[in-house]
Amino acid sequence: MRTDFVPNGIPVRPVPQNLSLEGAADWLSEHLDELRELRTERGSVMLRGLPFSTADEFALLRDRIIGRPADYVEKATPRSAYGRGVFTATDVPARRRIRLHNENSYALSYPGLLVFACLTAPTAGGETFLGDSRAMADLLPEDMVARFREQGWKLVRNYWGHFGLTWQEAFGTEDRGEVERYAQAQQLTTEWHGDRLTTTQLRSALVRHPGTGDTSWFNHVAFWSEWTLEESVREFLRGECGEDLPFRTFYGDGEPVGRSEIEQINAAYEQVRMAERWQPGDIMLVDNIRLAHGREPFEGDREVLVAMGDPVERKECEL
Repeated sequence: MRTDFVPNGIPVRPVPQNLSLEGAADWLSEHLDELRELRTERGSVMLRGLPFSTADEFALLRDRIIGRPADYVEKATPRSAYGRGVFTATDVPARRRIRLHNENSYALSYPGLLVFACLTAPTAGGETFLGDSRAMADLLPEDMVARFREQGWKLVRNYWGHFGLTWQEAFGTEDRGEVERYAQAQQLTTEWHGDRLTTTQLRSALVRHPGTGDTSWFNHVAFWSEWTLEESVREFLRGECGEDLPFRTFYGDGEPVGRSEIEQINAAYEQVRMAERWQPGDIMLVDNIRLAHGREPFEGDREVLVAMGDPVERKECEL
């Protein structure tokens, strides 16, 4: 069966044409072992030409790919839910670029597999681009990597409500007690300031892939740094929130990660970036520990969905 390989790119595997939806589901089941091997070898694979056009039809195919669904916890960006564990990949406005990140890197449990699907491709841009997290440590200064390896990283989130998600949206509840129970189980500290919630968590910045043993740079250190924001946005938020920005990132000892370090991390991400244009009927499997993902700005309509599966416990990935 032909797979189109691009050196250091995303492998694209055409699917037999004229399959019914049920036939495509059976095809996925028959070739699941091969797809898993390709995912292990390359980290991702894009299946091209599948006969689906709705979220429900994608969910049927998704069920043949994902062994166990993964919960979407501690929501951080706006998404629309279609039910059955299917979401829009993001509802962030088309003009904004979403930088590389690993899904739920700040949680104690995160999806091992992401399955993206394209219902409507944009007229320009909009690629879901990927980046090899294994290569990141070699592209960054040794002393920085050693410090993160030793200390981990700290994330502070302020749920203002009018800047980003509310705590009710992020945790999926109106009950503060339920938030507190979740926080205790997930090793988050909480502070309430009226209706504003502040959470703090300490996490490892590098993890070991439980399947391959490879080490990955696995965090949101740059993604949620104030120094990644556009200057006008950063100054606006500082004027409104002071030091209590919606997101801030620190070394494990509590020292803020500085502008120069964030710029180095973002520059390294650009060196590992790879992308493939979306076409309707594409499904892309992504190893969430090995590969980070992001999104380019786009023009026109874009409907890309995501489902998450094969959950991994952080304790399984300790170095």
